Amino acid sequence: MMTRSKRSFKLGAVSLLLLQLQLVSAMPGAASAEAADVPLAPATIDLIRGHDWTRFSGATVAGDEVTVTGIGRAIIPWGNDLSQPTVSNPPINLRGPVLNISGDFSVSFQIASSPGKSAGLQLYGSLPVIQDEWRQEGKAVSVMLKNGKLTAAVYNGSSAVPKKAAFNYTSAGTLDVRLLVKSGKLAFYVNQAKVGEMADPGVFADGKVYFGADADVGSSFTLRSLTALAEGSASAVTVSDLGIAAVPQSADSLRALARTNAPHLSIGTAAAVIPTMTDSAYRSILGREFSILTPENDMKFQFIHPQRNVYAFAEGDSLVEFAERNGMAVHGHALVWSEANPRWLTQGNYSATELQAIMEEHVKTVVGRYKGRIKEWDVINEPLKDEKFNVNFGLRDSIWFKAMGEKFLDIALRAAHEADPDAKLYINEYGCEAEDDKADALYKLVQRLQSRGVPLHGIGFQVHEDIGKDSDGTYDPVSASEFKRTAKRFTDLGLEVRVSELDVNMHGKVTNTLRSKQAEYFKSILALTKANNRFTSYAMWGFTDRYSSLQPEGEYNVFGNGLIYDEHYAPKLPYRKINEALQSP
Repeated sequence: MMTRSKRSFKLGAVSLLLLQLQLVSAMPGAASAEAADVPLAPATIDLIRGHDWTRFSGATVAGDEVTVTGIGRAIIPWGNDLSQPTVSNPPINLRGPVLNISGDFSVSFQIASSPGKSAGLQLYGSLPVIQDEWRQEGKAVSVMLKNGKLTAAVYNGSSAVPKKAAFNYTSAGTLDVRLLVKSGKLAFYVNQAKVGEMADPGVFADGKVYFGADADVGSSFTLRSLTALAEGSASAVTVSDLGIAAVPQSADSLRALARTNAPHLSIGTAAAVIPTMTDSAYRSILGREFSILTPENDMKFQFIHPQRNVYAFAEGDSLVEFAERNGMAVHGHALVWSEANPRWLTQGNYSATELQAIMEEHVKTVVGRYKGRIKEWDVINEPLKDEKFNVNFGLRDSIWFKAMGEKFLDIALRAAHEADPDAKLYINEYGCEAEDDKADALYKLVQRLQSRGVPLHGIGFQVHEDIGKDSDGTYDPVSASEFKRTAKRFTDLGLEVRVSELDVNMHGKVTNTLRSKQAEYFKSILALTKANNRFTSYAMWGFTDRYSSLQPEGEYNVFGNGLIYDEHYAPKLPYRKINEALQSP
């Protein structure tokens, strides 16, 4: 209840203000002092209070402060090539605040970090595209602080190499840092003193600001405040929060047609967390057309387990929550693989006993995290070599095989089953659709596992295919009829089978004839899976060329051509052929 004295004081203050305005307006030559003519100061926007920082890998929230611990997440070059540097892949807050900006603006943050340790923020105008072995940088400004030096890195969205500058400051302890984006310049301030500036290549031209944070591995800093401000009357800044959306459904979508005319078959795709959370067109297609999603990268070892005792679940959690909100199942990918392993693991000089313990703990932790929520897992991904299979049973010479031999398969599958006895467990492999030595090696491997009583429920056939002709030769995909015979060998063993990563890469000059062949191939594989109740999924490795693993590595703004939507989200001929084929039982 408000006391009488406080109420009287407030009324008195209002009366005094009105009296002052009346006196001013009564002065000779004075302009009208109507409220509409009084300029309002722009409001400072708080980006911590009332916003979600709890689902941000490496962050913990206490009151109005966020503590960020460096998780050292990195993308490992293909083949774990030690001669190539890893690529830093720091977390981005994909569930928290996003600025909507017009014109000039500033972002300020107060940060307290340990002496001698790096700490800072990344402000993204457009977000990176993450692939298996590389990261296509978006537009961003990184501001890192350490030992009296502010290091700024500016990415222009067309190169992995940023423009860098370093500016000295003399303050110690808690720092007030400000980035002013104004008139084509990026100006940096520490404790109200300008320390330097750089040219702005249009980092925030799309009108968005997303936030990331990073620190040295294992060290922490506290973000005590984070605010934004419009700079000038012609500018505007608002804030919105990223959430999990329910996508409107359609009776003629792929998933709806399959539910009616092929109820045994899930229509699936690999999904990337960044566009799922931030790209409305991508999100709408994903939630409308597909009934099962596979996390494309975010559950691979290097992404979800970046340090020995550190897991990064936020990205995987978001994909699972999106699936649940939209009535989709999730196919987990990939628990044990020769690729995408962090260097703390591959260069840790662990004994065989230690590696077995690490693998078992990893499998049980990840599967246990999603017990009852993820119905099936690629426990083992690509275990076979490409060479002739008369050595080591055809198994890749991976860190796991070196430590445990073939028994690593048994140990991983048993660990997954122990963590979630109701989950279906798969081996996922490429190049096994034809009737050849590799398919035969996989078949014999499965027989051995079954003879040992190892829990195994299915095989994922990736079906990455190529068509067309270029300087390297002519490409012909494995026929659906041959694949049908191969799949039957495995279903005769009592296993489920699924098409897990279908794409059809067109080589050479892309013509209408080639496009038609591509579409007919998608249709022929669908017909195969539709006709056989032992096929559980018809799943593609992505659905839009805008976010495709067929994009040439290291090339910016160049798209693949092997999926069912183009880079502008227009459905291509393969989509129409699949849709037509699903319209009848």
